[in-house]
Amino acid sequence: MEKNTRSQKAPESYLISPRILPHQVSAAISLRRARSRMMVCFWTLPLYVLAIWTLLTNQRDIDAFMCIYMGMWAAFATDMARRRCPFCKKQFYVKHVLMDLRARHCVHCGFDSLVKANLPSKEGTGS
Repeated sequence: MEKNTRSQKAPESYLISPRILPHQVSAAISLRRARSRMMVCFWTLPLYVLAIWTLLTNQRDIDAFMCIYMGMWAAFATDMARRRCPFCKKQFYVKHVLMDLRARHCVHCGFDSLVKANLPSKEGTGS
């Protein structure tokens, strides 16, 4: 039987919460934000290469431009790698050594970063 490596692992039963708490929702938002920053840096790589090529063609200095871009890349990668799952408290995107850039679920427990708050509505209250 062949394993499908692209499918996401279901959360462990002892980690499933009947209700998502506000701090878990804010952690999920920060997880998505860190991933978005890294993906923007990743998808602007062709623009970086084009800019370097243009600067070199015009015989301009590229040191400052390279340092700024690589510094941004390193900062966003470090921010993404240090993010922890609000359920299992392990690194959300890092399973072994490499980071999973496509992950929207925790690589350890399967917590979904697209989670919404499951809080009771305030419509029934008379305040």
